[in-house]
Amino acid sequence: MKRFSVVFALGVILLLGTGVLAESFSISDNTEKFVKKIASNRGVAEESITSITQVDLNDLPEEVNIQNIDDTAIAMYQIEVEGEKPVYVITASEMEIKKQVENLLGKMLLNFGTPGEVSESTFLSSSAGVKGSENKGYAMIRSGSITGISTNLEVLNSGIGEAEVIIFKNGEVVGFRNTFDLSENGIKSDYDTVGENIVNFNKGDIISVKVVLPSGVFIKDVNTLLEITAKE
Repeated sequence: MKRFSVVFALGVILLLGTGVLAESFSISDNTEKFVKKIASNRGVAEESITSITQVDLNDLPEEVNIQNIDDTAIAMYQIEVEGEKPVYVITASEMEIKKQVENLLGKMLLNFGTPGEVSESTFLSSSAGVKGSENKGYAMIRSGSITGISTNLEVLNSGIGEAEVIIFKNGEVVGFRNTFDLSENGIKSDYDTVGENIVNFNKGDIISVKVVLPSGVFIKDVNTLLEITAKE
């Protein structure tokens, strides 16, 4: 019985069942690097790899016998290793890898914050130190979506109610925010995410952030990150 190795990269099979049609194309540099990294993480020395080719799932090598493979979202790659038998990696298909790479490349983080004590509702400053307002903030270079917000702050004196970190787009409140219970003092964090195409913006839109406090509450050192995903 012939020996063979199959390396399962389970962590990257993210989009099974999406119904993407399979295509035939050569392996891109990004995919080759991606597959090499998987193999390296499983103990295959990268310098010993001589070639990587995509396996036709309808014509598997005789030493590989896997049934019911969904070739619309996954792919098998044959890695030729110098002086050893081939290693086979099963992972996301080239199309899905491209989607993940493009998705990561399209994400950016916008930093807002204010150091020191805060005793009333106020707009946060940008990473350049410019204080925001309804009409002053980050001007979007591309259209896209706000997909996440996180805030870390310190409550100095507890009170009744909640503090909110609110997003503005062109001076209008966006219904996506961080919220903090003010019943106890201390350092607090909140983070929230939302899918793409829900909280949208267009190129040229102004994004700013405001912390809203009830009367008599004091907080300190507000740090907020907005995650945006560009579409173009």
